[in-house]
Amino acid sequence: MARPTPLLTLGLALVALCLLALARDARARPPEHKVGEIQNLSLDDPQVKKAAQAAVASYNMGSNSLYYFRDTHVISAHRQLVAGIKYYLTVDMGSTDCRKNRVAGDVDLTTCPLAAGSQQENLRCDFEILVVPWENSTQLLKHNCVQM
Repeated sequence: MARPTPLLTLGLALVALCLLALARDARARPPEHKVGEIQNLSLDDPQVKKAAQAAVASYNMGSNSLYYFRDTHVISAHRQLVAGIKYYLTVDMGSTDCRKNRVAGDVDLTTCPLAAGSQQENLRCDFEILVVPWENSTQLLKHNCVQM
């Protein structure tokens, strides 16, 4: 049986030392997100605000209300990487004084005052929005709203 050479022994020791260092380094890093995992988002994230505006605009298009709604507060925001970015938002909305007889593209909801008194309707909505940036596409997939 051949005896291991000092160079081979030194090489194996070096490989073992590298593997130990890599294992220790891997434990020190914070855990990375898995592909497709739902992640929490900051409520101040510009993409959250953009997704919320798109969700409210889609809601307004499908609603039978005579008045537009606008978002008043984003309660929670999550995202999931799929074939695009899926946003899961919980949003408080209030009815405005702006009637829907205007053309939808002409209405800036940020300038529409909230309705006052008994005319105001408040909703809390869970929205699921799919944004596909490379197709310049935003689609409201699901929504569930309850009166507050």
